[in-house]
Parts: sequence; structure tokens; C-alpha cells
Amino acid sequence: MNLKTAKDIMTKNVKTASPDEQIKKVVSKMERYGIKEVPIVENGIFVGMVTYYDILDFVRADPEEKVSTLMIKPPIVSPDTPIGDVITLMVKTGVEAIPVLDGEKLVGLISDYDILKSLLNDRRIKGLKVRDVMEEEIKVLTEDESVSEARRWMRHNRWNMLPVVDEEGKLLGAITSLDILRTFYKKPKEKLGRKDRAGKAINPFSMPVKSLIIRDLPEVKPKDSVSNVLKSLLDRNMKGVPVVDDEKKVVGLFERWKVLDKLAERKFKEGVWLHFSGFPLKIETIELIKDYLKSDIRKMKQICPDLESINIHIKKIHGATPEKWNYEIKVHLLKSAGRGEVVTSKEPWYGYNLMFTLQDAFNRLLTQLQKKYKKREGKNYYAVKRGGAIRGRGKPPKR
Repeated sequence: MNLKTAKDIMTKNVKTASPDEQIKKVVSKMERYGIKEVPIVENGIFVGMVTYYDILDFVRADPEEKVSTLMIKPPIVSPDTPIGDVITLMVKTGVEAIPVLDGEKLVGLISDYDILKSLLNDRRIKGLKVRDVMEEEIKVLTEDESVSEARRWMRHNRWNMLPVVDEEGKLLGAITSLDILRTFYKKPKEKLGRKDRAGKAINPFSMPVKSLIIRDLPEVKPKDSVSNVLKSLLDRNMKGVPVVDDEKKVVGLFERWKVLDKLAERKFKEGVWLHFSGFPLKIETIELIKDYLKSDIRKMKQICPDLESINIHIKKIHGATPEKWNYEIKVHLLKSAGRGEVVTSKEPWYGYNLMFTLQDAFNRLLTQLQKKYKKREGKNYYAVKRGGAIRGRGKPPKR
């Protein structure tokens, strides 16, 4: 992670709204400028923010209503806040754009778009594949399901889009939350006054998904590079894209937000990046794990200075009774610059307590690492420099 701060990458020309502005005008502003968050400013002072998630939650509200009724108080940062801290704050709070304040004055807005654009060439992103980041347990829709169903899933899971598939599970397109807002706030009179042939009022949320489907999507597969997919999404200003297999069947959803989640969970002060896969962990649990294993990770880094990442795969399985669970854990220690594994757990470790099982796994890997590098030192430490040349290869001489 580089040492940039918020002021280095934030958007300075921020589109704002006043507390008295109508909801429909703010939605129109989001559509016009391709933004999803609008800070609220009153008399030059930042007072809050409205996001398209907030509007989606209350999409049945009167479009003429003041936007202040949907305003939230988001976390804020200063221009000198390190980017790493901004990422962690975003992941912990779930806010995808954070206002940058100098005192009470809004001086910028830093979003996931700004951060990811600045990190496209970062080696830690380049090393990720889509399968490392994508959401596998995703709701898929058929063309005839209602927009109301799509909105409900988006609201409860904070998904920006949902895939739409045919009867065989093959991708047809997707529906996005912003499309729902555009449709129902762009022309409020139509929203409130549409009728069917019999003259009965039409509930706009009963409309089929196929009426809002987007079909022109990039094809993304689990083996694709995260860096390449991100570039494509940022160029199109898209929040996410469905992931398909070779038969065009949906196997997951890739969202920009998940990349930040991955970066936050892998950040570690010793220069070693933690990568978790398998059973999903909350960011609070990941922070506890990092603190719990801090001593072992520091020792590993001392033994192997070019250790760059530790991959931890966690699987939750049933234990002896339905009420008890066991954890299956497998760990890989990887060198920098893609130079391969240092050591790896050939067989998984099992235990009923996540922390204790991780500690056991790390203790054994640390022992493996010590043996490996002690053996390497035993082959090379006797080499001495004489007259500018290295001599004495082989076993150390007996005394």
C-alpha cells in the first residue's frame, strides 16, 4: 500500500445539494453526473450526506419531499488521513464515499472509485483473481420476477446489482439499483399515475425485471485478473458485474466494494498481507486475528524477509453435534514477486475454536519455517570472503 493521503486522490469538484432540495432533483443529479453519493451543504457548512442506498430504501417516498428527510451523518476524514485508514473506515462503516473536511468545510469526497483507481497498478491487487474476491452466494433473478423482489434483495444485502438468468442459469443481463431509482424518480407523474388497460392503477414495483435489464455487460470469469476487471468497471463507471463459467452460467458477483474489503483484511504492519478465503469473516474478527497472531507473523518475517502474504483458507464444518461446529484451516506462506510458496500446510488443521486452531496452525508452520531456513543456513554460513571471492562451499569443516 502506498503512503498517499486523502488529499492526494480525493475528488475536489464535488456535486452537492442543499437540505431543502427535492429528492427527485438529487436523483436527477446522481444520474446526470454518474454519482451515488451527494454531500449536503448549508451556508457553506457540511451537514450530512445522502446516498442512493438511502433513497432506494425509501423509494416510495414523495419525490417532491426534501432530501434532508433521508440525510445521514457519515464518517468523515481530514485531507491528511492515510489511504489505508480510509479503506479500513469504509469497510467498517459500509459507507462507499467519505467526505473530506477541513474544519467544517467540505474540501473533497473520497470514494471507492478514487481509491481503486489509484491502486490499479498496486502489486497486491494485481496478484488477485476474481475468484478471490467475488461473492458466490448470490441471488439470481429471472426475467419475469418483479422489480420489488430485486429491490428487496439489494436493500438487505447492499448489492449494487443482481444477475438475470434464463431457465438454464445462463446470464441474460443484470438489473442495478440505480436503474430502479432512474425509472421511478425521473418521471414521478408517470410513477404515480400509470394504469393498465382496465383502468386500474399499476404498482411500478410489480413490473417485471426484464423491463430494466442491462444486457451489454463485460464477460468476467473466476480466473480473470482483478486488476483488468477493475479497470473495465472503472472505465464504464460500473459498481459490479456478474461472474460466469465457460457455459455462461452465473457463479458469482464481482463488486468493486469487495476489493476494498480484501485490501482491508490483508493489511498488516509488518509488511505481510493476510488473505482469507472460504468461510466469510467479519472485519472485527479479522482485526482480532491479526492482533492474536501478531507475534508469530513478526517471527516469520524475521526468518524469511521476503515473505509477503499468508493465505488462510477457513472452512466451517459440523462437529460432534448439530449445535457444535469445527473449523478446517489450511495455510500457505508465499514469497514476494510471485516466487512461490515458502511453506504450506499439507493437511488441514481441525478444531472447535477458531483462534486456538489458527494458533496451532501458525505454531507448526513457524516450526517448519525455522527448520527450512536453518537447514539452508547450514549449507551456506561457512562460505567466507577471501580476496574478494566467495570460497568454501559444501559442509562446514569439522573442528
